[in-house]
This record gives sequence, structure tokens and C-alpha cells, in this order.
Amino acid sequence: MRRSSVSLLALVAPALMLSACSAEKSEDAVAAASDPAAEAASGVSSSKAGPSIGGAVAPGVAFTYAYAFSLPAKAISSVQQEHAAACQKLGSARCRVTGINYDQPGEDQVSARTDFLLAPDIAHAFGTEGIKAVEQAEGKLENASVSGENAGNAIKLSQQDSAAVQAEIARIELRLKAPGLTRAERVELQQQIAGLQEQLRGQAVERRAKEASIATTPVSFTYASEGLIGGGNTFGRAAGASWSSAKTVLSFVTLIAGVALPWVLLIGLAVLAWRGLRRRPAAAASAAEPAAPQ
Repeated sequence: MRRSSVSLLALVAPALMLSACSAEKSEDAVAAASDPAAEAASGVSSSKAGPSIGGAVAPGVAFTYAYAFSLPAKAISSVQQEHAAACQKLGSARCRVTGINYDQPGEDQVSARTDFLLAPDIAHAFGTEGIKAVEQAEGKLENASVSGENAGNAIKLSQQDSAAVQAEIARIELRLKAPGLTRAERVELQQQIAGLQEQLRGQAVERRAKEASIATTPVSFTYASEGLIGGGNTFGRAAGASWSSAKTVLSFVTLIAGVALPWVLLIGLAVLAWRGLRRRPAAAASAAEPAAPQ
């Protein structure tokens, strides 16, 4: 019995090890298959919300977000107010409205713009929520862009320039302490110091502006309605292109007529005057001829 049990354990143990290894491999395969799916899902959501760049990816870069929406003309005003209200809910420390514009040249022609200043960590999320509000109003995102400025590097360069200017000021101040300077030389050196100090103040102002651009992120929403001619379908785009071409031709013809019409009138008057002058000698000659004897 001992030999049979030992031999049974010797056969069962490798089988258990093989099953455990196969189970681990299957779990790894499931995890590997789920990761691409999650990445694909995140890619789809990010494509709908526009590009997103965090501060961890590009530290010291001041970003600016811009979104362009198209939606029905009657919905633009309410969506614009909804975006402003969403900013207000975040609080003035996190979001501020810096500009609002609304223009309606025609009944179904509306263009508008809202500018925000947000904390960098919520700028992309705010844009995503803004897109959702537009889609709920039967609109869509036409364009989204992110532009950046390397403000951190500019600040470092400015600090280096300021250090060099301060060193120059210290050198000039040592020269002022030297004996034997004339009055004119002292005035010249003092003017140089004043100019360099003014340069330092200007550099400090620029650095504060760069620091503020890193600490806050401008976000702009532009809205445009789809008119009868400028609609999103192929026929509308073709009609819009035809109307634009017709307006261009009409403008060109009007320009040519405006330039040529005075010359045409002048030539016409000259021809009439010339004909009138030719008729006068002929009339005088016919009047001077004697009447024939009967």
C-alpha cells in the first residue's frame, strides 16, 4: 500500500503543477487581452473629448485649449449659458469667464464665443463636459486644438539674464566708489545703473506673466450655426460654393464696370462732339450754294 500511495502521489504532483501553470498563463492572457481593450476604449473617449496633455507630460509648458462647435442656431444661446454656469460652479479660484460674445446677423445665422481661464488640472475635463452639453443640444465638435508655450524655459533664461544684469550693476557701483571720477563720469555711470534697473523690472514683469500662464490655462469655446446654404450635407456645401463663386464673379464684373464706365462715357461724348463739328461745315456749305435759275 505504501508503494502504491507513493507512486500515486508521484503521478498526481506533476499534474497539479502543470494545471497551476496553465491557469496562470490563462489569467495572464486574459489580462493582456483586456489591456488593449481598455486602451482602445480610452482612445475612443479621448478622441471625442479632444487632445489632452497633462503637466506631468510637459512640465513648465503653458497650454491653450480651443474648441469649435456647430449646432442649431436656436440652441447656441442656451448652451453658451450652460457652459458659463458650469464654470461658475467650479468657483472663481478654479474657473473664470474672461469673455463672452454673441452675434446674430440673420435669423438662422449665429456665431458666439466664450473664453475661460481654468486651473490646468481641470482644463481637459472641462472641455469634455462642454462637448457633452453641445451633443445633448444636437450639436457636434468640429475642431479641437491644444497649443503650448515653453514658459518654464523662458523663465529660466530670463532669470539668467537678470543675474547677468545684476552683476553688471554691481560692477558699475564699484566703479562709482573709485576715487578720481569726474562729475560727468558719475552721471554717466548712474544713468547706466538706472537703465539696467529698469531692464530688471521689465524682466520681472515678464517672468510673472509666464508664471501666471503656467498656473492657469485659457480655454475658448466657439459656436457656429449651420445655415441653409452652409449646412453639413453635400448639397448644402455645393450650393454654398456656387453662391460664393457667383458673388466673386459679380464683384469682379462690378469692378470692371466701375473702372471702364467713365472711359466709355468720355469716348462717347468725344464721338458725339466730333460728329457735331463735322455737320456744321456741311450745313454752312449747303446754305452758301445759290439757288438754281428757273
